[in-house]
Amino acid sequence: MKNKSPKDPFKTHCWAYTIVTDPYQVFAECFIFADIGSVKKTIRQVLCSVDRKKVHKKDEPASVLDLFNAVTSVILAAWELYRQKKTSALKIEPRQFTDKRLYARPGTNCAEWDYLPKNLSAGEYQNPYKVFSRFFKHGDVTQWRHHIKEVLSYALSSCTNDCELDLLKLYLQLTRLMEAAHLIDVREVLHIGGHLKPALVKEG
Repeated sequence: MKNKSPKDPFKTHCWAYTIVTDPYQVFAECFIFADIGSVKKTIRQVLCSVDRKKVHKKDEPASVLDLFNAVTSVILAAWELYRQKKTSALKIEPRQFTDKRLYARPGTNCAEWDYLPKNLSAGEYQNPYKVFSRFFKHGDVTQWRHHIKEVLSYALSSCTNDCELDLLKLYLQLTRLMEAAHLIDVREVLHIGGHLKPALVKEG
């Protein structure tokens, strides 16, 4: 009798080398793997390569694939939280918007400017889960995974024929999703794999 392979619901093993079954931990693992500034920069650079005949060479192809695999895992985790109709655990007043603890993870190398969720509305900043419902109005999980596969196919080759992707729309939607996931990670996730986040250990 063959042993069944363990389920990998959020497809994390291919980039995090571990199977993560908690959607919040998917966010945490993603932003340990790459900070939000690097994530947004890579998304922008790869999408800019899509309609050019030159192959994207700013990063190693394997690094690009790993980053977009992580983005795909975040999409799958966001879908699960969207299905569960999750909402923000915090009530944030407008006067608190500049409180760095609400949007920036302490103790990392990412510049403070890169932490700022520049593409979210005030309401989405207060409740980032709103971004998920709007994100999935533009396509379900299958469609988003197809879009990412198509983006990578164009960006990592010299072929631009018949590219009908709305690159600006893709950039805004993917960036907004990652900013929302990052806010939830900063505000609601205290541990990674059962261990306190490094910054929280230092504070303790």
